[in-house]
Amino acid sequence: MPSLRQWWRMISDLSLRVKASFVLLWLLLSLAILLAALFLTEESRQQQFEAATLHIKKTLEERLLICETAIYGFAELSAANHGSEQTRLRQFAQNIGTRYPYIYLMGFQPRINLAQRDNFEAATSFHGQRPFFIKDYSGPAQSNWRGAQFWRPAPARPYYIPLVDLLPARADIRSELAGLDIANDQILGRTVQQAIRSGEIEVTPPYALQAGEHGFGYLKAVYAGGAAPESVAERQDSVVGIIMLGIRAETLLAVEGDTNRQLSLRLLPNNLQSAQGNIGDPGGPGRAAYAPSNGSWLRQLLFPSRQIQLSIERDYFPYRLEVMRASDVPHVPLPLYGLALGSGAFISALLLLIAASQNNERLQSEHYHETLHRERQQALVTLESIDDAVLVLDCDYRVEYLNPKAALLLGVAAQQAAGKLLANIWNVRFELAREATPDPVAACRQLLDRVVLPENAYLLRPDGHGAYIEGTVSPLLSQDGTLRSIVITFRDMAPLRQRMAEALERSEQRLKQHQAELARVARINTLGEMTSGIAHEINQPLSAIVSYNEACLSMLEDDEPDRILLKTALFSSVKQAQRAGHIVKKLREFVASKQAELTAVDVNQAVLNVITLIESELRDHDVTVNTDLASSLPRVQADTIQVEQVVMNLCKNAMEALMEVPGERRLFIYSEPRGGRIRVGVRDNGPGMSVDTLQKIFQPFFSSKSQGMGLGLTISHTIIENMGGVLSAGNLDTGGAEFYFELPMIKPQGEPEGASV
Repeated sequence: MPSLRQWWRMISDLSLRVKASFVLLWLLLSLAILLAALFLTEESRQQQFEAATLHIKKTLEERLLICETAIYGFAELSAANHGSEQTRLRQFAQNIGTRYPYIYLMGFQPRINLAQRDNFEAATSFHGQRPFFIKDYSGPAQSNWRGAQFWRPAPARPYYIPLVDLLPARADIRSELAGLDIANDQILGRTVQQAIRSGEIEVTPPYALQAGEHGFGYLKAVYAGGAAPESVAERQDSVVGIIMLGIRAETLLAVEGDTNRQLSLRLLPNNLQSAQGNIGDPGGPGRAAYAPSNGSWLRQLLFPSRQIQLSIERDYFPYRLEVMRASDVPHVPLPLYGLALGSGAFISALLLLIAASQNNERLQSEHYHETLHRERQQALVTLESIDDAVLVLDCDYRVEYLNPKAALLLGVAAQQAAGKLLANIWNVRFELAREATPDPVAACRQLLDRVVLPENAYLLRPDGHGAYIEGTVSPLLSQDGTLRSIVITFRDMAPLRQRMAEALERSEQRLKQHQAELARVARINTLGEMTSGIAHEINQPLSAIVSYNEACLSMLEDDEPDRILLKTALFSSVKQAQRAGHIVKKLREFVASKQAELTAVDVNQAVLNVITLIESELRDHDVTVNTDLASSLPRVQADTIQVEQVVMNLCKNAMEALMEVPGERRLFIYSEPRGGRIRVGVRDNGPGMSVDTLQKIFQPFFSSKSQGMGLGLTISHTIIENMGGVLSAGNLDTGGAEFYFELPMIKPQGEPEGASV
């Protein structure tokens, strides 16, 4: 444990920039702690807001239940006889209005038929001691029925429901509303009709009251006999009036004991498409109208405004409750600032001591690094001076180092090669290998032992040139025996001219042998396909010959045969016979069939062999070949020569299609695992194939070329099927065509069925 003097010395060794950064860190940590405390405070405020919202909802539901109970009680009092119960109705309405100030209107509005209108108006005028008539209001819907010019007597209608009972009698209830036909009013009429049809309580749309307040009403129909009839038509005929209960929205939404002045309440329609409007001033009674806070973005982030919408548990009530809280900054006590500064200082001090300790360790390690650097430089100078190429890989086959000789032989810059995968710069082929050659790098990694490159290893550079190489692949192990790196050392075999000449001669012999075997296999497999299609091809000319000869015999029986027609028929018969002879001649050119010998085949090696065989044709046709062959592919059970024949047929068909393309001609060959199979594909940037061609492409004797026999793809299709695979064709979205075949891979010994993915 260092002493205080040692700690002070280590802190003094820190730079001024580091010390200043820790002061800034102290301030940032203090601010972060303060913000965390504010976030916790805001979370508590959110819980309080949710609790207050539920309390408001419960209070509102209780008040709505009171309104519902009041209208049912009033209905019972007015059901028997409106006139005899007038005193009790007034007393009931007065008690309700006094006890519940949000109820400002209650009364029974009778139904008056057209025949009763004159007598009713006269009787009401007499009792009220002032003129009374049933009228309509045609002014704006939100004008709270102001403007005498908009009032006019109601026209003749089958019946009216005038507003006559305005209980309790209060000064703020406008007397000019008396006589308003609520059954046909532009605001109340639709709800009145709905109340008559349903027989239940209905809620009106909001309407304007005096002093900028808003109100809405509860309506319930009263029927002759008390109960509502079954059918709507009977209800329309038996209704005797409407009980109307008026409610002040702002008073209804005012919650007693609510000291949180930031809450704003509003009722919103449940159905956004309905004609119902919003009820209640968003600012609440006695409060400023609610508006989104226009404070800074930081204030909005730390103390956001809140909004909750809750449904009201009343089936007939068509509104939902909206409670809003504006954004505001809560009071932060001074001790909280002190706690934040102290906590930030404590954490910053600990981090400062850690930084001082690490800085001391850094200074000590710089001495060791300098020594290691000198030793590394000596090793690098040695590697860069030798004439052998050296390539160092990590365990993921990424290049860690290559000396100048390796960069020269690989044809890449050392800076560009660092960090790349070995497959991107190490393009080594094993020329015309008859059997699958294991990857020496993978073998070295698996065996953890030195592996010698095969003598037919051929390094292909990006510029298209290459050279035969020889060398070794060696593992570099750590102290515990695990693999740390892989070192590839190789050299160009160009100085060994004699060995190169012998290798070239052997390559030519293998090339000729492969070409002969491919030609023989092509003839062998073509016979099988021609046997199934030859009958159809020969039958057509033979049928034509028979038809032409029968026509000639018929014409010869005539007294004066037409020589011109006779000559034409005979000429056509000869032409069809020549066609049949041409087919038979082609058949004789094929040898007897021979059973293919299936062995473990490396499809990548087969592809590379074909590329070597057709390399001269590719150059002659100015075709560029790119490959993407998956590494470490499992072997397939197949015949090497037949697989090469299929790949060669696909490549030659692609080259012929590319002859129709102006500009750059590209051929792309790839291999990849697909489930329990290995796929090999050939793509080109040619014109592609039509839908009709795709449907017939593998049929015998079908060819899109004027000189083609139409058997190459049929033979290839049969070869792949005989080996348990499938050959397919299609067009590419980017243009050109693709042919690919899939062969089942050989499962390792001991692997259960279905283990391949």
